[in-house]
Amino acid sequence: MKGWGVAVNGRAGTNSVRSEGRGDLVDRLVDAAERSPDRLVFVELMDGTHESARLSAAQLRDRAAIVAGSLSAAGVDRDEVALLIAAPPIEFLVGLMGCLWAGVIAAPVAFPRRVEHLETRVEPVRANAGATAIVAGPPQGDTERTVLELLGGGELPIVPTNATAASAIDPVGDRRIAYLQYTSGSTSEPRGVVVTHDNLIANLDVIHHLLDFEDDSILVSWCPLTHDMGLVMGALPAIAFGLTSVLMPPGEFVRRPMAWMRALSEWDGTHGYSPNFGYDLCVDRSTPQDRAALDLSKVRCLVNGAEQVRNLTRDRFVEAFAPAGLRPEAHRPAYGLAEATVLVSCATAENSNTVVWVESAGLEQNEVRFVDGGSPGARPLVGDGVVGPGYEVRIVDPVGREILGDGRVGELWLGGPSVSPGYWSRAEETQEVFGGLIPGEDGRAYLRTGDLAFIHDDQIIICGRAKDLIVIHGRNIHPHDVELTAELAHEAARIGGTAAFSIDDGGTEALVIVVEVDGQPEEAPIVEAIRSAVLREFELHVADVLLVKPREIPKTSSGKKQRSMTRRLWQEARSPSVPRGISSPG
Repeated sequence: MKGWGVAVNGRAGTNSVRSEGRGDLVDRLVDAAERSPDRLVFVELMDGTHESARLSAAQLRDRAAIVAGSLSAAGVDRDEVALLIAAPPIEFLVGLMGCLWAGVIAAPVAFPRRVEHLETRVEPVRANAGATAIVAGPPQGDTERTVLELLGGGELPIVPTNATAASAIDPVGDRRIAYLQYTSGSTSEPRGVVVTHDNLIANLDVIHHLLDFEDDSILVSWCPLTHDMGLVMGALPAIAFGLTSVLMPPGEFVRRPMAWMRALSEWDGTHGYSPNFGYDLCVDRSTPQDRAALDLSKVRCLVNGAEQVRNLTRDRFVEAFAPAGLRPEAHRPAYGLAEATVLVSCATAENSNTVVWVESAGLEQNEVRFVDGGSPGARPLVGDGVVGPGYEVRIVDPVGREILGDGRVGELWLGGPSVSPGYWSRAEETQEVFGGLIPGEDGRAYLRTGDLAFIHDDQIIICGRAKDLIVIHGRNIHPHDVELTAELAHEAARIGGTAAFSIDDGGTEALVIVVEVDGQPEEAPIVEAIRSAVLREFELHVADVLLVKPREIPKTSSGKKQRSMTRRLWQEARSPSVPRGISSPG
């Protein structure tokens, strides 16, 4: 297949591309439109509050068929790749379903905010994907209009999601690859996760199993549709399971986090999704009066995923929104990644508040030693729930590649029908990430997640990312532990607004912490409080503490901290040309 650097039946891609007898997302849309043509599938709140558009099952089917016809008329063949650039949520989903309908492989990418982002964000994806067309929604404002004009001046045809001139076509058969999920991160070399139709349906079944969907379930999501959680968990269940999904742009949530809570209240929402930082934002940027005005009694499941879940965040959020009728068990920690389509595990209502306390000194040696919460050096870790059906889970020594027993921390390896065959046009990286082999397992290949974890009472407990480990004096320090200590050291530090990493200081590793603070507080007391807290908790000297303004620490579209980019931010701020004090580099 053109551009696909994946061995489908080889060691780096043993997951089936097609399962016989299972309807995919296109089949389910066709069935829904025939059975219940007027059923409401999507509602759009472009300003986060007021309804801007809606689509029934029949309308989505008909518009998808026309987009597919437009792709065919533009000369785009099945199994070719089209960049999907659409800002309004409904236009994005029409474009996606049109691509699936035509057998064209969609490569979603966020609409560039500035013209210069064409070169830095769109072009690398276009080049890697080998895109032959662009599917675009109507431009929202002058910048997007200019971007489309520049794109249209090139060689790629632009197919609008609101096309009306083309004739609808029947859906193609034998659909294999659904789309390419480009992983968010700081690298300039994008990696497109190949998501097959079977991967997608398998993971939607996992989502249905773990998240307690019922016939009256209503999803309310702000997460980006270009990200796996926003797309597969926030939107596509509406098509797959006959539900309604209420969607708002992520920018509206960031500007006014309570818009999400109000939408849950006003639409009788039962399910929602957010990274950890989103729940902190809802608490920090609301008042008791704001919360008391809501009715969250219908909410059954608020998934907390995409970045490490903190028990402090859960406790603050549950307590703050209890007056609105939010049940504590509604907050559900979860774990997932794009390479497994999205969802791997999620807490149930019965175990939604699993927190284990472990000895930090043990974690530094990759050993799990359970202790009481009040013990010196105790570290809280949140349980991310039980694994979804179909997954095979292994905790593996990433160097020796042997399975580790109970009480050991290792790399989490996964197998199963949700796991992608690999990265698009990146055979070497596919082999490295998706070709994990364990001696004695007859060549079975696993996805190496890069996450350090252990299993406790059948739940996945994530300890951190292997690549983010801070290794000082032979000790493995997990950055999120240091970050939480720094945030609690002084009231000026923003919860969820720190990043810890190591630097090379004359041949030795040294610890640096970047901390977001509000306003212009006096720097010295904050720095001293953080240094003292980290020294007390970890017996580590902090080489430098940089204070920055709110929302200066770089994050991905899904809310994950980009510690490598934060390191560059620190380097720029500490260059001789930048004055000392609370900085706002870049």
